[in-house]
Amino acid sequence: MRRFKSNWITSVLVLGIILLVLSGCAKASDEILTPAVTEAPKEQITPADLPETESSDYGEVVIQNGDRTLVFSKMPEKVITANMAATENMLLLGLKDYLVGRNVRTNPAEEPLPEIETDFYSIAEIERTHELAIANEAELMIGQISSFKEDTWGSFNMFEDKGVNCYVISGTIADDETIENVYDDIEALGKIFKVENRAEKLISDAKEIVAGVTVKTDTITENDKVKVFVMDSFKGNEIYTTSKGLQSNLIELAGGINVTKNMADSRWFNTSIETIVDTNPDVIIFNDYGTQSIQEKIDFIKNNTALQDVPAVKNENFVTISLVQVMQDIRAASTCEFFANSFYPELFK
Repeated sequence: MRRFKSNWITSVLVLGIILLVLSGCAKASDEILTPAVTEAPKEQITPADLPETESSDYGEVVIQNGDRTLVFSKMPEKVITANMAATENMLLLGLKDYLVGRNVRTNPAEEPLPEIETDFYSIAEIERTHELAIANEAELMIGQISSFKEDTWGSFNMFEDKGVNCYVISGTIADDETIENVYDDIEALGKIFKVENRAEKLISDAKEIVAGVTVKTDTITENDKVKVFVMDSFKGNEIYTTSKGLQSNLIELAGGINVTKNMADSRWFNTSIETIVDTNPDVIIFNDYGTQSIQEKIDFIKNNTALQDVPAVKNENFVTISLVQVMQDIRAASTCEFFANSFYPELFK
C-alpha cells in the first residue's frame, strides 16, 4: 500500500509540473502575439512641450516691422532681448531655450512676473554693447527702437552686415502705442518661432481680461469718467508726465481720462504744478522705477500748497504702479484691469 501511494503522489507531482510548463508556454505565446497590449506607459507630454515644427520644415517667414521687412529662412536659435518686455514675451511663449542673453536690470523696481521668475533669472545678463551681442552669437535681437543705436547694442546696419536680424518692439515705432501693438509683437514671435497656437492663446487670454473690464466701464458716461494725472518723476518744480502712448491709452481703455492727453507731440513731456491745478484730476498715478522713491513723489505732491484743493490730493486718491507694468508686454492687459479696479472699485466688487 505504501508503494502504491508513493507512486500515486509521484504521478500527481509530474502532472502538475507538466501543466505549469504548458501554462508558461501559453503566456509566452500571448505576449508575442499581442505586443500592443503590453507597451510600457509613456510619460505624459503637454502640447506646450512639443515642437510645432521641425527645423527642416521651417520654410520662410516674412515679418513687416515698421518700414523694415524681416525675412527668416531658419529658426533663430540664439536670441538676445534688449528690454524686459521682450524677455517676458519670449518666456510666456515657452521660448526660454532660444534665449542666450537679456539686458541688465535697468531699475530697482524692475521685477519679472512670478510665473516666469525662475526662468527669467536663469538667463544670462549681457551688458549693452554690440561686441557682446556678437560674441554671444546672436541670430536675432529684440528690443525697443532706442536699443538699436551705434552707442547701445548697435545699429540695424551693424547687425544686418553680420547676418543678425533685429525685431523692434512695434509700440516703440508706432505713432501712438496701444495694447494692439503688444498683440502684434506676440503674434510676430509666434510666427518666427512657429508657436502660433501659443501666441494666439496668450493674446486671447489678454483680450478676455480687457473685455471683462470694458463691459463694465463702457457703462460710464463721459461726464462721470475719472480724470487721471500721471506723476512719473519730478525735478525742481517740473513734473514729467505722459501725453500719449501705452500708459495713456491703458488709462482710457480702463474708463479713465488722461488729463494731459496730447498736450505735447512727444509721448512724455515736462510740465508744472499749474497743469495739475488746471486739470484738477480725481486720481494721480505714481510710476515706480526706483530713481525717486514713491514716498518722495507723494510728499512732493501733498506738501505743495497749490494742490490742496485738487480732488486727487485732498482725498489722497493715489495709485502706484511699477513702470514695467506699462512697458510693451502682455502685462498691459492686467494693468488695464488694475487701473479700472482703482478708478471704479464699486464696479468690481
